[in-house]
Amino acid sequence: MTAPLARPPLQSRSILAPMILGGLFLALWEGYVRLAGLDPFLLPPPSQVGRFLVTHLDVFVRHGSFTALVIIAGFGVGTTLGIVLGLALHTWRLFREAAYPWMVASQMIPIPALAPILVLWFGFSFAPKMIVVALIAFFPVAVNTLDGLGSVNPEMVRLLRSFGAGPWRVLRLVSLPAALPRVFSGLRISMALSVIGAIFGEWVGSTRGLGYLMLQFNNRGQTDALFATVVLLSALGICLFFGVGFLERRLVPWAKR
Repeated sequence: MTAPLARPPLQSRSILAPMILGGLFLALWEGYVRLAGLDPFLLPPPSQVGRFLVTHLDVFVRHGSFTALVIIAGFGVGTTLGIVLGLALHTWRLFREAAYPWMVASQMIPIPALAPILVLWFGFSFAPKMIVVALIAFFPVAVNTLDGLGSVNPEMVRLLRSFGAGPWRVLRLVSLPAALPRVFSGLRISMALSVIGAIFGEWVGSTRGLGYLMLQFNNRGQTDALFATVVLLSALGICLFFGVGFLERRLVPWAKR
């Protein structure tokens, strides 16, 4: 009797499955473009996009590093502000009643309308792009921090208070650890939105970055270059998104995933 084939480890499957699906998608894309005889100006095959990406790698690395810096800096500022706001909204009820509606209203302002104003104030510098990312990134973290702190088991809070623990000790020992899974959910959402925010900021006013490259390639009608930029931007966003997930697994090992 033959032994059953061993299933690959979960980590291997989580890597192989997306790669196989991605390879199948690229193969179908390549085959469709060639069999249908499409003009590469309308839809370039993946092989052409890959060649352009490799042959101009130095340009993409230079502009991509700038965009990555914008994303990370804006994400850091925005999420720090979001966590602080979430803690303040949870701790002071009067502040929550006064500030929460305005915090929601801040997300109703279209970023494409706000970014030109920031360019007028700060010029074509690093600051307006970082501020755009921070304004997008803070809201999901603030809301998830507030919800996480509010979902703490009240029995645990009462138990600590019965032993004489003050509000800040309860926050440190019970509320914050219990809220961390939701905080990281907000961080993952913010990271995904930060990539979009960085591109918006670079579209409005920049001389560097992947968003700037996208505008230049679009104006020149270089479709393969435009697709190559989108591929690199997607890869950057995926790496940063899963980087947040990696930190979550290290810092919040009790969270269910």
